[in-house]
Amino acid sequence: MPVTDPEKKQIAQKARLHMKICFTCGARNPMSATRCRKCHNGYLRLKNKTLGIKKT
Repeated sequence: MPVTDPEKKQIAQKARLHMKICFTCGARNPMSATRCRKCHNGYLRLKNKTLGIKKT
């Protein structure tokens, strides 16, 4: 069920998309992180934020 309220949609996108991902263990970290919370590695990437249409 899609969210139609723009304010709720923005909150959901911030919770799901605005984070960093560790290259080695795949843990989700906050945007302010410089090292992984799980394995303490400094090799982090931004989460891919491209939202596409689901393919059937």
